[in-house]
Formats: sequence, C-alpha cells, structure tokens
Amino acid sequence: MFKNINIFRSIIAILILFIPLYPKFPLTNVSGTYVAIRLDDIVIAISILIWLIYQIIHRFPVFKIKITKLFLVYFLAIIASFVTALLIYQTEPTNILVLHLLRRFEYMSLFFIAISSINYVKDFRISYVFLLITTAFVSLYGYGQKYLQFPVISTMNSEFSKGQLLQMSVWTRINSTFAGHYDLAAFLSVALIIIAVVFILNKNIWAKITSLLVWVAAYPIFTFTASRVSTFAFLGGICFTLFALKKYFWTIPLIILVSFSIFNSKDLNQRLLATISIFNNREKTTIKTSTPTIIPTITVTPTKSILKPTPTVVRNLPIEIPPVPDTDAGVARSGEIRFNVEWPRAINAYKKNIITGSGLGSITLATDNDFLRLLGESGLLGFISFIIINIFFIIKTIPLIFKKKSNIYDLIPIILFGCLLTTMANAIFIDVFEASKTAYLFWIMMGLYYQSLILKEKQFVTLKK
Repeated sequence: MFKNINIFRSIIAILILFIPLYPKFPLTNVSGTYVAIRLDDIVIAISILIWLIYQIIHRFPVFKIKITKLFLVYFLAIIASFVTALLIYQTEPTNILVLHLLRRFEYMSLFFIAISSINYVKDFRISYVFLLITTAFVSLYGYGQKYLQFPVISTMNSEFSKGQLLQMSVWTRINSTFAGHYDLAAFLSVALIIIAVVFILNKNIWAKITSLLVWVAAYPIFTFTASRVSTFAFLGGICFTLFALKKYFWTIPLIILVSFSIFNSKDLNQRLLATISIFNNREKTTIKTSTPTIIPTITVTPTKSILKPTPTVVRNLPIEIPPVPDTDAGVARSGEIRFNVEWPRAINAYKKNIITGSGLGSITLATDNDFLRLLGESGLLGFISFIIINIFFIIKTIPLIFKKKSNIYDLIPIILFGCLLTTMANAIFIDVFEASKTAYLFWIMMGLYYQSLILKEKQFVTLKK
C-alpha cells in the first residue's frame, strides 16, 4: 500500500497549501469557549489516521526515531498538567481541558508526518514549490484586502470568531488568509527567509526568477502587517542564515531594504517611534489596567456571518473604534496589556504550581509570550521538555555552520535553523506555538528540519565507508 508511493509527501504538500490559505471558518463551536472545530481539524485528523494506519502496518517505526523519546517526555509533561488542572484546580470544564490536550497532540503530530514525507533530498523540492504557491496566494489575497476590499476572517475576539465576514478600513493592518496580522507576519518572516536563500543559492534560472517574483510580491504584505517583533525577527534570522552560509554580501541590501521599509511604512514607523517614546517616558504613558482591556488590532466593519444565510449586523460590541487611530495610545495599551495583565497572569499561574503549571488553557487564549505561557500552563516539566526539543536541533546544527559546505546536505539544516531562531524570536511577543495556523506550519517545518539532519548523517556515514 505505501511501499512504492510516499503518500505522506503528498499529504504534507497539501497541508502546506491548505493550512495557510483556508480561512478560519467555524464548522461547529465548542460549548464554553469561542474556539471552534474547523475544516483544518478534519483534514489533519484524516492525515493522522493515515499515519497511524501506516505505523500499525509497519509495527510503529516511529519509536525507532531518535527524537521520539524527547516528544514522549513532553507529552507526559502536558498530560501531568492536564491531570493537575482536571483534579486540583478545575480551571476549565473537562471537555475544554481535553480539547486543549488534544490540540497539542494534533499540532505536534505533524512533525512525525513531515518526517515520513522525506526520503531523499529531492523531496524537499516539493515542499518548497508548495510553499512558493502558498506564499503567492497569501500575498495576492493580502493585496485584495488592501485595495479591492476582500473580506477578512478574524478570530481576534469572540464575536468575530463566529465566522463574521469583516470589512477592512483604510488603515487596518492586513490579515490575508490568516486570523490575525501577527500570525501572518510570523508566517511570512519564515517564508521570506527560505525563499530569499533559495533565490540566492539556486543555480537554476527559472527557480531564481520564480523565487524572486514571489519574494518581491510577499515582502510588501509583510511590511503592511506593521509587526515590530516579526520585522526584527526576520532581519535577525536572515542575516544569521546568510552569515552561516558565508553569503555576507547579501546582508547589506537586505539590511538597507528593511531599514527603508521601516522608515517608509508610516504605520510601522509610528509604532516603533511610539515604542521608543513609551520606554523613555514610562511614567507619563503608563495606562492603568485594573482589568484586562483587549482592543483588537484590526479595525473592521462586520458585514455578514458565515454561520447564517442572511446578513446580520453585530451590535453592542464591547469596544468603541475611533475614526482615526492614536498610534501612541495603541502601542502603550498593547504594551501595558502584556506587561501588566498577560505576563503577570502567566507568572502567577506558574507560581501556583511550578512543577506542572496550572493547566493547559488556564491563562486564557492570549499571553503574547509563548515561553511564559509554557511556564504558566505546564510548569517546569512542560517548559524544559519543550525547550530541550529545540535545543536538540541547535546542538545538531551548530557544528555544521563551521564546517565546509560542499553540497545541499549542508545547506538545508542551516536554512531551517535560521527559521527556527526567527520563530523563537517571534514567540517572545506572539503565541506562535498556540495559534493553529502558525503552530501547524511550525511543526511541519521542524519535521522537515529533523529529516534534513538525518539525511546529512546518512550522507556522512556513506562517505566514511
């Protein structure tokens, strides 16, 4: 059945295309939360089922994979967190806690499916081609939102998450097919690194032209998100990657381009200046927040609900949207929500039980720092076991940076290492490991990353023989 055809290569290609492009329309809402079951959950569940059938037929070869033990330790840690929340703290109803636990397994299962999709170095080409196609369509839809009033599907609050078709204002930051502009920025900060490096390294003229065209189309969309953390995560990630690949010259035009973008993008420029001003005048700009006040970073006009056949108008929204944005106030409020509400809440959850945390999903759906979220929800057990997985990749890749790079086996791990560092930088201010679209894609990338390291080891053994 699976002997001659690698079905997982096709599955991963489809997921790379489907996950970013399919908007987050809810199929059914889960009682007690505004998190919904969506079509992507169904598609991934089918993918996992196929993978499980393969594992059963072949007597679970997954347990022969070196890194599986690290994942098992992490899974045990979050199960301990689940049990703690269920039996001691009772932070959520049982069905919600089970949902949070299953979501973690769902996200990380894609790591092992991605591993199964790669047998040879040439298999990476398929994943790259589908990444190009996906990035191109994400960019096109982003331009459609900005200039042609394409609708937005957002999950920035409970009302929007019901499937509202939303209309952007002229100064709204772009979502494209993602549920929020931060998610889009996190995706593009990684995709742009991969596409840029392939353009620089690839000797095939058509591959170069195609990569360049997609990159040139996608980069302005990235700047439209006006995400400060993703902008610097991208710049740091791509400079590190180019230095590791000894392509020093290319860092100069890229630094110039990003610098120009920061000064040329009115929104990004204002937000950076506001950030500097706020940190320099902390006492003057501090906003008192006795209770969490969340203002969506997308300004929209609800026009239609996906869940209802007739247009509906959303009334009595819990916010008032001013006709003209006050950037300083918005940046200050964003910072104060993190520093005075979300981050202390995560720290308090961690202090409640430093070993297992207070339970998955116990500190609401937003923390805006995934490392603090890990600590708060799953304690030291979950945090350390998760970080060790990432350290495994770092330890395996660093020696490759200092070795002579003679073929593609040496290049792919370094490129993906740069993407890992970029994602981890994003995670300081964005919940990239929790937001479904970015989490799915992260674990697919990590599976491909792992397999690139394994192929490198096999190539070294072959040469040694």
